[in-house]
Amino acid sequence: MSELTIPSIEKSDIKAVKIEPGGTAIVLQRHEKYERSRDSDKSGSVFEEDAAEARKRALDFFTQELAGDTDESPIFVLFASSDTQYNDMGRRSLETAQLAQDACAEAMVAAGVEPNQRIINFSSDFTTKRFKETDQDIRPVTKLREPDIFSSADYINHLRDKYGKEDGPGTGISKKAWAAHEADEEKEAREKFGAEGVGEILGRTQKSIHVFEQYAAMFHRSRPNARLVIWATSHYDTISPLVKDATGATLKDYVPVDYGAGIVIEVGPGSNEAVFEAQGQKTLLKLGKIATR
Repeated sequence: MSELTIPSIEKSDIKAVKIEPGGTAIVLQRHEKYERSRDSDKSGSVFEEDAAEARKRALDFFTQELAGDTDESPIFVLFASSDTQYNDMGRRSLETAQLAQDACAEAMVAAGVEPNQRIINFSSDFTTKRFKETDQDIRPVTKLREPDIFSSADYINHLRDKYGKEDGPGTGISKKAWAAHEADEEKEAREKFGAEGVGEILGRTQKSIHVFEQYAAMFHRSRPNARLVIWATSHYDTISPLVKDATGATLKDYVPVDYGAGIVIEVGPGSNEAVFEAQGQKTLLKLGKIATR
């Protein structure tokens, strides 16, 4: 284990930043706490109490961002999300994104801003892909999905046999099994059974952020003085490896990401460098060769 410069990612790390005209802030958030019992009729959905708190935090974020909104430098917001479905029922990331989107619309109305013009997902001036399965105006991003290991029953059975089953509801593999997978200690078995590894998850997460940066660059070419927020919800399994890679932590290091927590990635006007701050530490985000291919 190494000494971590960022030991954890907390809810407080998603905070409003000063976006310069022509600049972008990308919020990469973990979904809120959800019902893990596969027998529940709300399996995979965010708990109501956590949803209420999440909406309040998002409302505070957008209220602060919109305090600086002007006609000369307006704020636009795009919402995206992992489309992962849990137990063929709830979609915890999309539900979390919806809470943020609803809060954003509320904050805009309070600030005298028209949501249908400034929330890109709603605006007729833009073309964005909707999530039609749930009738949501949120852009689905497949590269932000949870780890693709459950499609390999052989790999899951290998982890269960070696590290034990999970106690209680959920994925059915123990915490020791998850730790071994995240550290890629079972690389040989993982590759044999065709399961996705942490390196592949990191690569596709970096690719998503690079695509967001490209989108922002195109957006600002036609609106050079505007400010853009891209709010994307995902999973612990995408955010933690990203932070570890950026800070030089190892695969064996554990960087927890609280439910509803995340990082705010800042891209300055005309810049292709991305920086995020967490736990008081500012870090240059490494996108790597995979992301920029």
